[in-house]
Amino acid sequence: MKKLAGLALVLSCGGGSTPQCANNNCTLPSQDVVKFTFDAYPQWKFPMDSCSDLGVQQVQVDATDGAGVVTTLVVDCGEAQATFEGLEPGPYTISITPLDAGGAALVKAPVTTMLTSMGPGTTSSTAVNVPWDSWTQTYTGTYLFRLSWDGHSCAAAAPPVAVQELTLTINGQMFTGMTDTMHHMNGMDPEMCKPLEDNFPESALTVPFGPATLTVVGKDNGGNVHWEHTFDTFVGAGISNPTITYDVPAAPMDAGVDAPPDA
Repeated sequence: MKKLAGLALVLSCGGGSTPQCANNNCTLPSQDVVKFTFDAYPQWKFPMDSCSDLGVQQVQVDATDGAGVVTTLVVDCGEAQATFEGLEPGPYTISITPLDAGGAALVKAPVTTMLTSMGPGTTSSTAVNVPWDSWTQTYTGTYLFRLSWDGHSCAAAAPPVAVQELTLTINGQMFTGMTDTMHHMNGMDPEMCKPLEDNFPESALTVPFGPATLTVVGKDNGGNVHWEHTFDTFVGAGISNPTITYDVPAAPMDAGVDAPPDA
């Protein structure tokens, strides 16, 4: 009860001869929150890379006003945001610089956005994503994925898929490695279709980091192609990447090899 009473006194304003707020003004300062993410690409089903994936220890956030005055905050990377309190009203250029354990920048140049502070008693929130091509280092990652065929597993697809062929290209270069089942991802190494419901997803290790395309071909037991689609995707850094499920759409009725001839 004493703590609650003390808190009430601190928050009260002007009650008694000694004001409890600076200049007898209890208006709260502005709070402008800058949230940061790394390599967030929801359009490619990739939520983001983590601090540990990229070796980021802290993040420096600078707010520069129209006169060139810079206010700087340095926060632990895991906080994922920095909050500026009491900025003067007006527009600010926000700069994000991820730092390694020694305080060195991990990006080629700060990543910027704009923020407008509205003054005392207001709050704002701005999000900044550090894109994949900003980093100074070269990364590789574990690529984890599952395949479905118009929402179904191999045997339940129509027509069923017996064999799959995969082609993975990163930044325009074909991946020369193999999956965990020792199959190349160069489009020329057929393997048995891996059921969607398997306990573990398919994976490939030490895949170069960056935007990628995955071309999936599904064949029947006779080697006839009934399924084919190319997905835009992303390979994140490190080993803690999400498993992405790619659903290969069914071919149009008049596009399959078994389509009946025109009457």
